[in-house]
Amino acid sequence: NSTQMAGLSSADQAVQATNDDATICKKYAVQKGYWRDEYVKYFCKSSDRRSPEISRGYYARVMSIRNLLMNFISLTSRDCQVINLGAGFDSTYWVLREIGLHPKMFVEVDFPDVTARKCQ
Repeated sequence: NSTQMAGLSSADQAVQATNDDATICKKYAVQKGYWRDEYVKYFCKSSDRRSPEISRGYYARVMSIRNLLMNFISLTSRDCQVINLGAGFDSTYWVLREIGLHPKMFVEVDFPDVTARKCQ
């Protein structure tokens, strides 16, 4: 939202804009069947077409992090905490919760404007 970003430096605005682009890319990849995520659709309306290379890159990133987290959480019998820095509109918490593999504590950190938009 341009009103929310008005007081931010151009560098902060650029960083926050990557969240929106990444979310659109993830939504498109999910719609094309690269992986399952019932939650990404709630974070953006658009799902502009992206090249297969972009979708494959997001698939590799999302699935590698997801697999690492699932292994870590399983090894600790869920008695752990996860801190997601620069979380953006990441849906990992809800995906883990859906499969009953959420950690004791899951914290997401990002710019206040991003987290406020995520809560809407």
